[in-house]
Amino acid sequence: MRERGVHGSTVNQYAPFYLWNTMEGMNTFLWGGAFQGPVNDFGRPDVRQWTGLAYEEGAAAGSPAVVAVRRRQRVPETVTLSEFMEDAVRETGRLASREGAVLAAAAVDSHRWELVHFSLWDHHTPTASGDIFEVLHVSAPGRHVLPRGRQW
Repeated sequence: MRERGVHGSTVNQYAPFYLWNTMEGMNTFLWGGAFQGPVNDFGRPDVRQWTGLAYEEGAAAGSPAVVAVRRRQRVPETVTLSEFMEDAVRETGRLASREGAVLAAAAVDSHRWELVHFSLWDHHTPTASGDIFEVLHVSAPGRHVLPRGRQW
C-alpha cells in the first residue's frame, strides 16, 4: 500500500501485486473465490496483467519484505524489442543482486507497451528508484517454483 505523504506518494493506494507461475494459478485466484475477500473489503479493482520477462531471487531472499518498489516505463517505439527486453532482464538481475533485495521481477504490458520492474526489499530505504509501497503481507506458497531468469 501507499500512504499520501509517505515516501513521496501523492495518493493513498491499496496495490496488491501477484506473480503467477501458471495462468491456471491466476485464474483460480481470480475466479475461484479467494479474490472475493479483497473485492468485498476494497471494491473491485482494475486488474492489470503483464507478461513476465524475468524473475530473480534477491541477495536477501530469506528475509521478510518491508517495502516494494515499482518502476514503470514506456517501451519506446524506436527500440528493437529483443534488445530492450534483454536490457530489462539484465536490470532484473542487477536489482536482485543489490544489498537488501528480496526479489526482483520484470514484466511488460504489450497492450500499453509498458515495462514494469518490481522489487521487494528487507529495509525501508531500497536502492531502486520508483514508487515505494509498504508491504503488508507476502503470500508465497509457490515462490520456490517460479522459474528464474529470462522467461522466453
